[in-house]
Amino acid sequence: MTSPLWQRGVTGKRHMKKPLFYFFSPEGNKIPVKAVMRALKNGGKSQAVAFEPIRKLLPAKYLFYLSSGRAALYLLLRALSRIRPDRQEVVIPAYTCPAVASAVLKAGLKVILCDINLNDFGFSRDDLAKKVGSKTLAVVLVHLFGSPADIQFPRECCDKYGVYLVEDAAQAFGNSLPNSPESRLGLLSDAGFFSFGRGKPVSVLHGGILATNLEEISRHAGDLMNTLNHRRFQNQRYGMLLSSYSIFSTPYLYWIPQSIPFLHLGETIFEPNFQVSAGATLAASLMAEICNGIENEKRVRQENTRWYYGNLGSTPHVQSPLNNGFPYLRYPLLVRNKNLRDKILSRLMSRGTGAALFYPVPVNELPKLKELLNDTNVYPNAKQLSDSLITLPVHSGVTDSIRAEIVEIIKKSGY
Repeated sequence: MTSPLWQRGVTGKRHMKKPLFYFFSPEGNKIPVKAVMRALKNGGKSQAVAFEPIRKLLPAKYLFYLSSGRAALYLLLRALSRIRPDRQEVVIPAYTCPAVASAVLKAGLKVILCDINLNDFGFSRDDLAKKVGSKTLAVVLVHLFGSPADIQFPRECCDKYGVYLVEDAAQAFGNSLPNSPESRLGLLSDAGFFSFGRGKPVSVLHGGILATNLEEISRHAGDLMNTLNHRRFQNQRYGMLLSSYSIFSTPYLYWIPQSIPFLHLGETIFEPNFQVSAGATLAASLMAEICNGIENEKRVRQENTRWYYGNLGSTPHVQSPLNNGFPYLRYPLLVRNKNLRDKILSRLMSRGTGAALFYPVPVNELPKLKELLNDTNVYPNAKQLSDSLITLPVHSGVTDSIRAEIVEIIKKSGY
């Protein structure tokens, strides 16, 4: 069998066309011109060689490089369905990216929503215990904002019924458990997946990775990769997108496309017919270049997290996250009520600070998904989070003056 990491292919389905600015994000890293030039130079090398820096950050036995994080999850679920064809249900958080639900549906499986908790934003234990059973194929645990969710209880629930535990580490690439740097998020379960799309820890607008240490999963995933076809001109299309992104990827210019209503920036989009292919060689080379600086970026995120905590921790109308000093993808701040949240967010966005909403509502309340899932349940913690959350930028483009302005607006808006 050919090595699973470097197969090529694409599905035959048309995928929803997104506007170019869809890929831009206020938390996305700046892509240095030098890194692009080195990636172009190395693009002719084998992907296995270009990918070595990423392998050091993801020391799993088997890695599969695909066009996106959702494509990686789709491939995984197809592989798991081959192993356990009698099971059709996949449990996911009620508050998560709709891409997770789209991958489950595209794989021909049933989405089962589970409420979250408001401490680490992982699953509600009481609800998860009710949702996992003999029909469950997999439980998808999400490390929201790149912060580790509890994995022990979901593992116990899965072991009880012979269910696969999957980590969504799309927002957590390069992160580990606190005080345990060798315990990489995304590699603590049966399989995990990562994303390198917009607004991720390493953002090159393209690419996802499926990681597993289980040979049986790898074998079926490799067989599925072998059935896919090559997408023509993939590197050329990616290069054009990259060139356009470089103009507005700086946080200082993001406000320009963000202020244009018809571009729909920051909106949560459910995309059912997404592309599934191997990742572009050029994107792999660029990922490797940017990964060389990921530890420095993490230190900046940790410093900004500590700064926000120190300046907002005692503010009465907001609640800071528990993991002070963790390298969050974005700093999650809970506001006392929805009206005040909307007021603060409006002021922060009008000043071009990079503050943003996250997912606007629980998964079962999103347009299109609402009809597809036919789930009228209320998930109280997911609803509370969607009504109270503001996320603050922590990336290396955040200056002292931006941080100070953010804190000033938040403090003054509560009175």
